Amino acid sequence: MQFFITDNFTGDYSVIMAIVDFLPVLFYFLAAWLVASDLYQYVSKTAYGLLTAGSLMCFIGGAFKALWKLLFCFGINYPAFFTSFFPMQAPGFMLYLAGLIMAMKQLKSGKGGDGVNMITAATVTSSVPLLAFQSIGSVGSLVCLTMLGFRTKNKIAGLYFILSIVFLFAMVGLSVALDSTLGWANWLEQGVNTIGQVFFFLGARKMHEKGYIS
Repeated sequence: MQFFITDNFTGDYSVIMAIVDFLPVLFYFLAAWLVASDLYQYVSKTAYGLLTAGSLMCFIGGAFKALWKLLFCFGINYPAFFTSFFPMQAPGFMLYLAGLIMAMKQLKSGKGGDGVNMITAATVTSSVPLLAFQSIGSVGSLVCLTMLGFRTKNKIAGLYFILSIVFLFAMVGLSVALDSTLGWANWLEQGVNTIGQVFFFLGARKMHEKGYIS
């Protein structure tokens, strides 16, 4: 059974669609948290803190937006859940990227650092529009993981991360070209997003199996 509510927000969503929207959020968090957990023994507390904080912020932002859509289907419009999406995910992705860059340096050198420079790099760019902030962080994180995959001769993991990047760009292209308030367009966008996050998770699993040290 489907419920469609259209109010001043002019969006048509179904309950099933709203529930499916939780899938990419869940797959992202599982993958991001697995990467952070695997890196814990090799990197500094600062790097690990950035990874965990970033993944949690991205998860909360995505979960709140999905929850907003689910409540919206029943006629409950709580704008704070919707408007928190970019303010949570943009810095979250940048923190995660900062943690990955720091981790890559520490894995290569075998030394841990305090990470002051990377924290500064992640915070001084707060004037950048949130969408660009989010995109740089998410793409940058996947690029770092791709490099780690190939550096450790884990080519399958690297290919999974590349596929995740491809679907990420496809998701961005669809969000620009389509009207996301239309049901079919939202299904298409979230389907592509889910596939991309599944590839991210599969890459993280492969890295977990073979490790981060070549």
